[in-house]
Amino acid sequence: MSEKVKVLILEDVPLDAELAIRELERDGIDFEHLTVDSEDSFRRALEEFQPDIILADHTLPDFDGVSALRIMRERYDIPFIFVSGKIGEEFAVEMLKSGATDYVLKNNLSKLPLAFRRALQQAEEERKVREAQRALEESERKYRALFEKSGNPIFICSPDGTILDVNPAAAGFLKSFAEDITGRNIGEWISEEDFKRLMGDCEGGHMKFTVGLRGRTLDVSVTSVEVDDEKLIYIMGKDITAQKRIKKELKASKEEYRVIFENTGTLTVICGSDMVIELANSAFERFSGYSKGEIQGYMKLTDFVDPSDAGRIEAYHRLMSVNPEVIPKNFELTLRNRKGEERNFFATTVTIPGSKKCLLSLMDITHKKSVEKRLRESLREKELLLREIHHRVKNNLQIISTLLMLQASTTGDPRLRELYMDSQHRIEAISLIHEKLYESRDLSRVNLRDYIKTLLTDLLDSYGADRSEIDARVRVADVMLNIETAIPCGLIINELVTNSIKYAFPDDGGEITVEVRRNGDLYTLIVSDNGVGLPEDLDLENTGTLGLRIVRNLVDQINGELKIERPARFTVKFREVEYIKRF
Repeated sequence: MSEKVKVLILEDVPLDAELAIRELERDGIDFEHLTVDSEDSFRRALEEFQPDIILADHTLPDFDGVSALRIMRERYDIPFIFVSGKIGEEFAVEMLKSGATDYVLKNNLSKLPLAFRRALQQAEEERKVREAQRALEESERKYRALFEKSGNPIFICSPDGTILDVNPAAAGFLKSFAEDITGRNIGEWISEEDFKRLMGDCEGGHMKFTVGLRGRTLDVSVTSVEVDDEKLIYIMGKDITAQKRIKKELKASKEEYRVIFENTGTLTVICGSDMVIELANSAFERFSGYSKGEIQGYMKLTDFVDPSDAGRIEAYHRLMSVNPEVIPKNFELTLRNRKGEERNFFATTVTIPGSKKCLLSLMDITHKKSVEKRLRESLREKELLLREIHHRVKNNLQIISTLLMLQASTTGDPRLRELYMDSQHRIEAISLIHEKLYESRDLSRVNLRDYIKTLLTDLLDSYGADRSEIDARVRVADVMLNIETAIPCGLIINELVTNSIKYAFPDDGGEITVEVRRNGDLYTLIVSDNGVGLPEDLDLENTGTLGLRIVRNLVDQINGELKIERPARFTVKFREVEYIKRF
């Protein structure tokens, strides 16, 4: 033995213990020993000394070998030899049945070494058997656990196909109970052809078969094994029904996306991170003049981009690797095909998730761009024409104004000359509107503040008013009015300011104020002066003067309200008049 054998001796006579020790030493047994003579010391020795074998006397003053055997057997499995001066045969048999290994009489200790060695050898053999049994039980436990817990169906069959055992996954796959499956033939669930393949050579391998009418599919691994001269077929399958369904659905989905890709009505390509076109639809193929075989994997998008757009597209490509979000999702570009023909496209880009590829959809807008170009040219022509019309109207009105001025100079009647001048100012007020329109960027609206400032300056100059005596003040924000509203407003201001210049300041100067306020879509025009005021005998509601009649008519023309207050304040509230279609 490689290590010393630990011997626990239960003996109350030291001489007897010494004789037993001497016999063992004489036989050349390498051991160490501990002698005890009470229950407490025996129990403590079992725990602390941990003996490999026990030699015990039958009877001690306060303890006995039978009790010692019982105590040892409660927790340990140690070889136990009775060494006694006198022991009956019946007692010896009874002790052997109770777990004792052997017995030796004290008057025949020469047999002790043989019994000692035999007991140790028997204990070693039993230990190995126990370990083997435990290993077998553990192996069976693990196998059973794997067998029971496996999510894959497992069948154990005899060579003729009789099912000997199934795991829960197999029972579930066949939608039955294990006890209802075992004993039946697996051929009940599979086709005759698959049964022949499965049980033919039984050498193992992989195959796929469909189970019964349920249309479910197993990917099967078959192994033939010999157990106790009995041949068993071990079948483990993996349910790939869902996998096949998903594969079929993916294939269908792929076909659907391919149909969509091919029939979007636009030129569509998928480009890699290097701008190489990896996939192109038939519309792109037709436009490019190249075959898909020539394009896909070989040509870049920039091979088709017009040089004027190439720099911008390459910049988008560089940005994609840094921050794809900053690249515009939609933009216009010009492509050139194999024949050198150019067409305009509206591009929509989408980055494919989880990759650096992008999908580019190109809508042909060549016709739209051509139409837009013609419309812009037409619009420019119309603007030029409109400006020319306003300019000519203004010139014609200026001619009429000049004719009136010449006519006034030929008459000697002061009253008639004044009437000519008033008409001339009214025409100039209208002419000024057309002048402002053809000078403005917006041909449909007049800046009221600029118009009023110019109108007041022209009126003061026309009547020869001294600017140091009459101060014309304009309090108007940047209000824009259409021509339908601006002309009546201009004539109203012309009449009221003319009236102030002529009658408000007979002796000294003063202030004329023109103010325009806006609140939402409501406008308020106020013309006032700090002169002598309106005549006391003037009926404000039914005045017969030409100027005020003209003002009232013009206010009605813009659907406004006129309020006259003394000393001299005219308030007109109105909304912008909508354009009236005349032809």
